[in-house]
Amino acid sequence: MIIMECLLILVVLQHKLKNVKNNFGKIFKGDYSYQKESHSGYKQQLNKILGVWNGNHEHDYGILRVFRLTLVSALLLFPGVLIDQLFKTSSTITRKLIVEIYVIFKTIFPVIVLVNHWFLHPWIYCLAIYFLVETYIYLFSKIFLADQHSKTSNMRTLMLLIINFLESSFTFAVIYLSGSYLNIKPDGVVDAVYYSFVTSATIGYGDIHPINFDGKLVVITQILCSVSFIVLFFNFFSGKANQQIQ
Repeated sequence: MIIMECLLILVVLQHKLKNVKNNFGKIFKGDYSYQKESHSGYKQQLNKILGVWNGNHEHDYGILRVFRLTLVSALLLFPGVLIDQLFKTSSTITRKLIVEIYVIFKTIFPVIVLVNHWFLHPWIYCLAIYFLVETYIYLFSKIFLADQHSKTSNMRTLMLLIINFLESSFTFAVIYLSGSYLNIKPDGVVDAVYYSFVTSATIGYGDIHPINFDGKLVVITQILCSVSFIVLFFNFFSGKANQQIQ
């Protein structure tokens, strides 16, 4: 009798734990029954490359075509596609969530580097730049390969743009501290972050400025990269306005 009661309790507990697990998963996945399964990883990226190669868009020629092919091919060199490949047996929504975790990690990574003053270690400095290059290739692909990106909600697009903007600003702060580029103290983390955000916003107050040629090149690079955010922000608001009109 006691054994039967224990087995019954175990069955009830198992059922409860299953419900808790499902509800916990729903916090992140929501109602994903509408999600269509798709190719993942390298197969999906190769299909995108073929899509550009075989594309017949009337404006897809010359410099634009070469640039589009370079963008879609370059993503094969970065962890985003590899992560998608490693979890190719998972559902589409699970893979998307894992990639989002990776995006958040890339944003937190330069902050950890700044807090721990790791910006003088060459391999960590190079790794931060490597992550940032991937982010900018992805951002430019959102502009020049928009036809290959699945449609997402405006809210998700805006949130990811903000996360990418934070990653960019923190990573450039790491770059500024990795060398003598600015008129700040070698360990001036707050000053470097402040200047990076000001430069990303293309404002500039003149209190902090580059002190050599290399520093000016870094600033010019950051300003040019920030243009991609400006373009995508305009696309976001124009798309939202069109939805309201419709």
